Amino acid sequence: MGRLTLNPLAHLDLFGSLMLLFAGFGYAKPVPVNPSNFRIRNADLYVSAAGPLSNLILASMGAWLLGMSFQGEWQTIWNFPLGELLVWFSLINMNLCLFNLLPIGPLDGSSVWPYFLPHAPRRKFMEFNDRYGTQVLMGLVMVSLALPGFSPFRWIGEASRSLISWMV
Repeated sequence: MGRLTLNPLAHLDLFGSLMLLFAGFGYAKPVPVNPSNFRIRNADLYVSAAGPLSNLILASMGAWLLGMSFQGEWQTIWNFPLGELLVWFSLINMNLCLFNLLPIGPLDGSSVWPYFLPHAPRRKFMEFNDRYGTQVLMGLVMVSLALPGFSPFRWIGEASRSLISWMV
């Protein structure tokens, strides 16, 4: 596959990159994971949770720095480039964390949440998600574009703002 590299070009997906330019969001190539290489049980849960967890850690660090830098001076935060940078850094990472935890394939949440279900519902959920997850995700995008007031992505943004405010 040739993607065990720090070269960002190896991770680019043509359609995902074009979506980034024209739709404001995009994606990279999926990372191939071979479960037979795992030594511990449920290691794929840890692999799937690593992305959202790293976003949560980064959002927490940004919120902590924000709180330490602007203690009680919230009116002036937008007057400083560092303050604005920390706000956006924290919000973007929290948005990514919550978005990726949605239990819809191909997002990470579709591999995390089934571990909290009993075996039979887990199997049914994973079969449904493998078959229809991408269509459900595209449906949510279409609903969000058609009905901005009824947007799950807007709800994620509101939850992110609340969580970052609580963290600070």
